[in-house]
Amino acid sequence: MKMIKNIHINHRDHDKLILADIIYKESNEQKPLIIFCHGFKGFKDWGHWEMIAKYFASQGYAFLKFNFSHNGTTVNDPSTFGDLEAFSQNNYSKELSDLEVVVDFVLNPAFEYTDQINSQ
Repeated sequence: MKMIKNIHINHRDHDKLILADIIYKESNEQKPLIIFCHGFKGFKDWGHWEMIAKYFASQGYAFLKFNFSHNGTTVNDPSTFGDLEAFSQNNYSKELSDLEVVVDFVLNPAFEYTDQINSQ
């Protein structure tokens, strides 16, 4: 299995990055993609999310999990609740906007599961 960690996705409406991980089985065929949203007050690296990602990858899916831009974690430390200012500004509208940015990112024809994904 291949995992690409902490992909930087630029948000079109503000300067906060969205961090994403993608895990998949390497092969020459395209896989159905699952976009996993951790929920309000969560983050992509919490608890059992990686185990769930590996399960779906083992079943032939590509699994993308991401941190919402205002979830309270930072780009430099995506597993720690350290940005209280951003978290205080979080709301469902921001999270829906983030999800739209992630969907647009993966729908871009240039999107591929490669080690070069951070340069997009």
